[in-house]
Amino acid sequence: MSSRRVLFFSFAMAVLLAGIGSLFYFSSLRLQHVPLIVWLVATVLIFFVALATAIYLNFTLRIRRIQRKILESSDQSIPGFDNNMTLEKLEQSVEEWSLRQKKLIHELESREEFRREYVGNVSHELKTPIFNIQGYILTLLDGAKDDPKIATKFLKRAAKSVERMTSLVKDMDVLSKVETGQYDIRLEPTRLDLLIEDTLLSLETFAVKNDAKTKVKYDCLKSQLVLCDTGKIEQVLDNLIVNAIKYSAEPQSVKILLEDVGAKIQISIVDKGYGIPAKDIHRIFERFYRVDKARSRDAGGSGLGLSIVKHIIDRHGESIEVHSVEGVGTTFRFTLAKA
Repeated sequence: MSSRRVLFFSFAMAVLLAGIGSLFYFSSLRLQHVPLIVWLVATVLIFFVALATAIYLNFTLRIRRIQRKILESSDQSIPGFDNNMTLEKLEQSVEEWSLRQKKLIHELESREEFRREYVGNVSHELKTPIFNIQGYILTLLDGAKDDPKIATKFLKRAAKSVERMTSLVKDMDVLSKVETGQYDIRLEPTRLDLLIEDTLLSLETFAVKNDAKTKVKYDCLKSQLVLCDTGKIEQVLDNLIVNAIKYSAEPQSVKILLEDVGAKIQISIVDKGYGIPAKDIHRIFERFYRVDKARSRDAGGSGLGLSIVKHIIDRHGESIEVHSVEGVGTTFRFTLAKA
C-alpha cells in the first residue's frame, strides 16, 4: 500500500472514530444510566470492526487489481471469473488458471527441448555426408582425378553421400507434413493381396541385391478389402520390410503374416535378425533414434523411417506395436480396418 493511501486511510479512520466517539458522548448525556466504560468498549469494538473490514476490502481490491493485470497480460481468461464472486471462489479460479499456466509453460519447455534436440540431430545427420563429400572433392582436386580408378571410386562414394542427404531431407519433409496435418490420408477399399504384391514388386531389386527371401502367409481371405491409403501403407510396408532385411543376419529371411482379427486385418513383419534390446523398445519410434547407431548409418538409414511409419498408422486410426528378442528377431505388427 502506498504512503498516500496509508495517509488517506488513517485520516478516514480518525474521522470515523471521532464521529463514533461524538455520537456516544451525546448519547451518554441522555442515557445517564449507561456507564462510560460501556461506551468506551463499544467504541473500541466498532473501531476494530471497521479496521478489519477496511483491511479485508483493501486486500480484496488488490487481489482483483492483480487479477485484472494478469488478464490484461494474458490471452487466456481465468475460469469462472466474475467481479462479484467471493474471495474463496476467486482463489479457486486463480488456482485453476495457475495450473493451466504451469501446464502451458511445461508444454512450451518441452517444445523448446524438442526443437534443440531436433536441430542437433539434423545437424549431426547432415554433417557426416557433407564432410565426406568435401573430403572426396578435395582429394580429387589434389590430383586423384588423374587416376581414373580412384576418381571413379571417390565419385561413387560422393554420390552415395548425396543419396543419403537426399533421403534424409525427403524423410524430414514427409515427417513435417505428417505431424502438421498436411499429409493427406485418403481411405479407400484396397485388395489386400494386391497391396502386398505391389510392395514386394517395388522391393524386388533390393531383395535380390541383399540375397533376401520374403515369404507371405495369409491366415485370412487373400482378396479381402481393407480401408487404407494405398500409397501410404505401401510406404509403411516398404520401410518395415527394408529394415527387416537390413538388420537381419545372413541369410536374410522375412516373413509377412496376414491374419483375420474380427473387424480388422493384422499385418506382421517378422525377421530373424539381431533383435532390439528391451531398454530401446519404448523409444524405437522416436525421431532419429537408432538402436545401433554405427550399423544404422552403415545401412544408410535416416533415422526417421519408423517415426513416419508410426504417424501414418496413427493417421489411419490404427495401432502399431513391436516385439523383439535380442539374437532371435523382431516383429512389427499393425492393423487395418476391413472395408
